[in-house]
Amino acid sequence: QEPRGERPPEETTVPIGFLTDAERERLDGFPAQIVPGDIETYFTLSRADRAQIPRTTSAANRLGFALQLGTLRFLGFCPDDLNAAPEAVVAFVAEQLDVTPDELVRYGRRGQTRTEHLRQIRRYLRFRKATASDLALIENWLVDRALDHDRPTLLLRLSCEHLLGLRIERPGITHLERVVASARRRAQRETYRRLGAILTRDCKVQLDSLLT
Repeated sequence: QEPRGERPPEETTVPIGFLTDAERERLDGFPAQIVPGDIETYFTLSRADRAQIPRTTSAANRLGFALQLGTLRFLGFCPDDLNAAPEAVVAFVAEQLDVTPDELVRYGRRGQTRTEHLRQIRRYLRFRKATASDLALIENWLVDRALDHDRPTLLLRLSCEHLLGLRIERPGITHLERVVASARRRAQRETYRRLGAILTRDCKVQLDSLLT
């Protein structure tokens, strides 16, 4: 029997928002630095990549398109502010296109340009936007991970890596926070369910006596 006023284990709350505002902003943007090896791997434009870049358009649009292409391939999503991309990345892409990095500030002045480009890039890289069903499947996948490792930041990183492997564009970080929190709650309930058969009344009495 539970002591009066004590919350049963299955009702233990798991925080939905476990990140700070600064952490969310960082995770929804570009990394402060990208190592040279990753720049070369993900932002080198192949012949097939170059064939996707609009030819009869401005230098700014070509640079913005190519930068989004490499970014989706690298991060699994494209941050809202492309101008926050590390200078080394922008310079690397610009050099391949024979344009100046400063052209990036003029990219996307027409409202639909970037959206249209990202839609084309998604098709080319065989990515798709995450649906509610996708997030439900990710949550189911995370429950098993949460039974072994309950640390929310680790589960968040694993979910991002899994989405990238599935070529599903990563949604905003707050959506994934909710998925992780839900997976942790389910894993917690499953843990208590599995312990239920082990924690007999006599076992609980003995454990309580040890704590006392």
